[in-house]
Amino acid sequence: MSFDRLYYEIKLLGKRTLLTPLILVIGFILLALFLQARQINPARALLGGVEMMLPIAMGAVIGTVLAQDSALEIQLTVASKYQHTALIRFSSILILSIIVAMLYINCMASLNLIYLPTFMQSWSPWLKFIIIQSLWLAPLLWCLAVGLCFSLLIQSQTAGVALLGGIWIAEIVFKDFIALNDWLRPALLFPATLLKFPATDIMPADYYKYFLDTRLELIGTALVLFVLSWFLLHNTERMLKGNTEE
Repeated sequence: MSFDRLYYEIKLLGKRTLLTPLILVIGFILLALFLQARQINPARALLGGVEMMLPIAMGAVIGTVLAQDSALEIQLTVASKYQHTALIRFSSILILSIIVAMLYINCMASLNLIYLPTFMQSWSPWLKFIIIQSLWLAPLLWCLAVGLCFSLLIQSQTAGVALLGGIWIAEIVFKDFIALNDWLRPALLFPATLLKFPATDIMPADYYKYFLDTRLELIGTALVLFVLSWFLLHNTERMLKGNTEE
């Protein structure tokens, strides 16, 4: 893959797509400054920005960008298949999201705005670093996978984004029910912000159950959905039909 091709695909994504995570970050920084001025700890709001808002925003973006393309019919007939184009676009959005999220949450950590359980005080810095990154990585990958997979299955940008948004709202409204239900707990997206904040006094068993185990399950689910999405991208007739109807 040439640099010119990569630059062309990134340019096609458009400023709205590329600026979405940056605008979110700026918005939450301004919110944090406002809360700080009112003597309110901004840590929870800032954590919600990277754990809750960035994943849903990028999940909506990925479904919109990859499920539909005005030149899809042409791309599916040339030597360079649309699957490769989709992979380039997906990788660009994923890398951008990861860079923004890592800078964001590690700045929070450097300002002592990330509250880890007290039993982790003896853990190595690298292990703490991994735990902190899991706060945003798991919901981000899950929302990207669900946003993409839903849009490809339904063949509708609007319906795919609406369904993802419905799940996001349900996670907020029914967070306690999801956490206490063994069948639904693997889909617990935002425990650090919604379930218990700060989690400094949480018992190790509860932290593993509601925080660490669910992160691994979300990542595993995301990987399965990414594989399914890759196969759906190979279904040319379905994609052409959906692109025409949309």
